[in-house]
Amino acid sequence: MLHVIVVMRIKEGRMQEFLAACEELRPLVHREPGCQAYEYTRDTVSPFAPEQPLEADRITLLERWESLDALKTHLETPHMKAAGAKMKGMRASVELRLTESIF
Repeated sequence: MLHVIVVMRIKEGRMQEFLAACEELRPLVHREPGCQAYEYTRDTVSPFAPEQPLEADRITLLERWESLDALKTHLETPHMKAAGAKMKGMRASVELRLTESIF
């Protein structure tokens, strides 16, 4: 199983527009074969120390895919290509990490 962790910084004044685009995209991705999770998250206060500072402009996308082939197919779907083009101007930066389950 593959996990994708995408950390995005959203440009000032674009958060609501970005979240609306994510809300449109999410159900389309959930219907794709091999998608086991596709969740947008934001920083929240933690009772555990040491805590990193909260960042209001940071959105973290947590994905889980059945296989690399399912992930590759996902990236080629028309809705992902359209969303990528639409969201590009809303994001200040994007960091991506791909991990795989070992147990």
